Amino acid sequence: MSTDTTTARPGRRRDPEVDEAILDATLALFAEGGYRGITIEGVAARAGVGKASVYRRYPTREALVVDAMRVRLCLIHDLTDTGDLRADLLAMTTPLIERLGGPQGPTLIAFMCERIREPELAEEWQRSVVGRKREHVRALVRGAVGRGELPADTDVDLVAELPSAVIWHHALNGLTVDAALGERIVDDILRRHA
Repeated sequence: MSTDTTTARPGRRRDPEVDEAILDATLALFAEGGYRGITIEGVAARAGVGKASVYRRYPTREALVVDAMRVRLCLIHDLTDTGDLRADLLAMTTPLIERLGGPQGPTLIAFMCERIREPELAEEWQRSVVGRKREHVRALVRGAVGRGELPADTDVDLVAELPSAVIWHHALNGLTVDAALGERIVDDILRRHA
């Protein structure tokens, strides 16, 4: 039996209830006053914790807000690669469509508008949420090109951006965002690039 304790970390284990309270407080403050209405002090007070508890989890306000959006609006999902571009693109677009068309839609849309005005927030969103997904979709498209599912001269970057760009266009302009939209986008991409 090993008694190696070199990997043990000192201090108390983080309380998941504190994590939840911080994220809930962040979203509540965002709903009330947007990004500029959020301070670490305000989140700590709303969550009923000390500022140090927030800072231990989030070094910046941007990281806090992005994580609250990512976790609380369920923007975390598996990045699948089954070898079927249609199925994989639908797996990528469906969670976004569900969030935008559901009760969290207005919060997510407000967040995206704030992101345009706040470069630090946009940078954190890009780094921690969008970048990984964007590269995954590019890999899906490159794989489809390699399999002959799409032509060799396919503009990989453009095709990878199209689904989310059209979905966001609909959401930001009050147009219908539903499962049929995702299917229309993906099927049109495949038809135009066949």
